[in-house]
Amino acid sequence: MSAPDPPGVPVDPDPFALAPPSAARLRLLFLTVAAGALFAGYWFLVLAQDGWRARNLACGRLSQVGDFLDCSTRILVLQTLAPLAGPALVAVLVLLAYVAAPVVITRRHRATPLTGWPEAVRATVEDARLPRTPVLMLSERGLRPWMFTYGRNRVMLAGCVPFYAERERSTVVATLAHELGHLRNKDVGRSYLALFAVAAFALVVAGPPAVAAFLTTESDPAVALTWRGVLVTLLVAGTFSAVVRAREHDADLRARQIRPADVLAWLSGGRRERRHVVRLHPPIGRRLDVVREPGLHMRSSVAEAFTAGVSAGIVVTELGVILQVALPVPAVVAYWCAGLAAAVPICGIVGLGVFRAALSRPAVSGPAFGCGLALGVGLVAGAVLSPRASARWGDWLPGTPEVASGITPDQIPAGTAMWLAAVLPLLTAAVTGWLSLAARAWLPRTGPRAWPYAGALAAVLLAVVLGTWFVAVRLAAAERWTPRGLALLVITPQAALLFGALALVAALSLWPLARTAPAAATAAVLAVLLLAAPLTWLAVPPAGTAAGTSTGSSTSTAPTRAAGSAGTVPTTATPAPAALPDSTQAGAICLGLYTTGVAAFGDPADHSARSRLGELLRASDDSLLRQAGDLFARSARARSGDLGAVAWTAFVRRCDNLNRYHDHPAADPAPPFPTESW
Repeated sequence: MSAPDPPGVPVDPDPFALAPPSAARLRLLFLTVAAGALFAGYWFLVLAQDGWRARNLACGRLSQVGDFLDCSTRILVLQTLAPLAGPALVAVLVLLAYVAAPVVITRRHRATPLTGWPEAVRATVEDARLPRTPVLMLSERGLRPWMFTYGRNRVMLAGCVPFYAERERSTVVATLAHELGHLRNKDVGRSYLALFAVAAFALVVAGPPAVAAFLTTESDPAVALTWRGVLVTLLVAGTFSAVVRAREHDADLRARQIRPADVLAWLSGGRRERRHVVRLHPPIGRRLDVVREPGLHMRSSVAEAFTAGVSAGIVVTELGVILQVALPVPAVVAYWCAGLAAAVPICGIVGLGVFRAALSRPAVSGPAFGCGLALGVGLVAGAVLSPRASARWGDWLPGTPEVASGITPDQIPAGTAMWLAAVLPLLTAAVTGWLSLAARAWLPRTGPRAWPYAGALAAVLLAVVLGTWFVAVRLAAAERWTPRGLALLVITPQAALLFGALALVAALSLWPLARTAPAAATAAVLAVLLLAAPLTWLAVPPAGTAAGTSTGSSTSTAPTRAAGSAGTVPTTATPAPAALPDSTQAGAICLGLYTTGVAAFGDPADHSARSRLGELLRASDDSLLRQAGDLFARSARARSGDLGAVAWTAFVRRCDNLNRYHDHPAADPAPPFPTESW
């Protein structure tokens, strides 16, 4: 049995009632590495640019519009998945290094299993109560007693440890208890995965993309990529340092449970430390403070929340486009799925930190709101830092597919951008604030067992918030919507009903708080009402506007935007006449599509506008556009929205194919002014 805690070492709160901070920071490191590896994924997308051009030219030569759509869809899916090559390559390198590491370490130290354990070593291992007896390996190196863990269940000992186990028993026992604490926390394998992830990140992300940015003759995209890559690299390095420091604190706390007196004496020894610019281990004084007061290690971190937001913002920006193309679902549903993929690790990082902090300081909710605000600000920054927003890839590399051409933040109207940047931190603060109140409500009754349920609900809430916000950003950049017009477009009555249901469930989950803390419960209900009121206002369109929306295509039934109206919402049921080009040439028709946008060609619900557009396309000089015109005419006669969506897809894709993948350079368009006598 382990010895009782000496005076000055508190027993509560239990630092291992929930997953320790090192586990959360390992998740953060993996999320940050995955986000940074997406930059390298664009390098693989660029490597295949000649292949993209040849494939698209082959699609454009097909005679039937159905075959053209199937061919272009296959290419679009491949182009969309290509950025995932960066994270995939990092994962392969990490797994290979992880499998080979134990053998390499054992051979490097020429280590052999230790037989005849000293009594102090044997007693310490028994007191650790590990599920599996560790394998102690004796190295041929080392004149001073050092130890480290590696593999799944191995501890490497310096060759002099058996000698020092008799002369400096307390030091050897405390050091061994610390290493056994790593095994008890099961962080050895994850730590090696983190180390190899950082090494693979440096090899893959700091390699080809940096070379490409250095060799390009265009300074703007090179600078944009370089500073983003440097910033993400700093985040990865800082997160790795935080992981190492956190796992040392966790191992110290585990060692305190095994040999409290020896560990306290070991850390109180007053060893001198050299100053380091970048410290991978916490100072001895800080380690001693955490051992004496574990609550210091259980506080939530604003910096951790901000870093998680930046990484998740990059992931959702990229993954949302990938899922939108790969999944046959509306865009908002695809972005909800992307939001859920980021919300789960976020809740395992920020949410778990908030819940863990409530164990030591249950009556304090301020830090939770601060972490929520930092998370929201980080998500906004991540959307700006994403590879898709870093450069106009189609302008920089003409062979780059259209799906890689990012929508930069400067395309969003200033008022809408400010509104979007302000609303996300408030919503994320509401989610983390609710999580803190849920901890206050349920921890006294059920203890840490409440975390899986609270974390799952928080992940769903956060997924809906993230997915809706990111699809709104993409739509705002594609079409210059006003805030109210954008909200009407994204928050449909169905989406508002989902928001309301989730808010109601979140409010009901705080019912136990009404007895113990009525003020906090009242504040939570008021916050839910404040959030529900704008959703109700947004979900009910003004008189005269259409009721349904569709964010799965380039157009929607409400609100529509005439050319130059900058997102104004029509107040009359009479649609404006479609602004069709006055030429039947394919180049002129596609030029009108690019300059005025799809909204100027008529609302999808305006069947007469679709009929007129169909007649125009049927008279064009391009066979695929003529077939798209037939689809428009048939959809107008049958009043079929699905057939109209296929017609729109064929129209837009054919124009994109003619513009980007033509066989011969297009002639310069005639100037709109006379050139004689100039």
